[in-house]
Amino acid sequence: MSGHTQESFPCGEAVVFTVRGEIDIANATQLCAALLHATDRSECQCLIVDLSKVQFIDLSGVRALYECCRVLTWEGRHMVLAEPSAAAQRVLTALRMDRDFEIYPIVEAALVHTARQRYEEGPITGVCGCD
Repeated sequence: MSGHTQESFPCGEAVVFTVRGEIDIANATQLCAALLHATDRSECQCLIVDLSKVQFIDLSGVRALYECCRVLTWEGRHMVLAEPSAAAQRVLTALRMDRDFEIYPIVEAALVHTARQRYEEGPITGVCGCD
C-alpha cells in the first residue's frame, strides 16, 4: 500500500467503483460526478476506485480524482485507489500520487478495512452499476 502518511477513517460500508476505458477531458467531469453519486448513501464511508480497467488517464482525470477525494474528505469519508492498470500506474507514479492517496495493488486489499462493500461499475464507458 502507498500513502502511509494518510489520515484514516473507520469504514463501515465501502463502494467499489470500477472505472473502464479512457479518462480524459471529455469525461473527467462525468467521472467525478459518478464517483460522488456512488457514495450518495449515508452508510457509505469509503470509496474504492478500481483502476484496473483504465486504458488511459490524463491530467483532467487526475484532477477529477483529486476533486472527488477533496469532497469526500470534507464530508468525513475516505477514498482510496486500487489495482491500477499499467497505464494508470505510470501516471500515478509520475505524479507521485502515492503521497496523496492510499493506493492498493488489488481491490481485495483495499476492502480489508471495511465491514461491508458493494460494487459499482463506472458509467464512463456505459457499464451499468450494480449493488
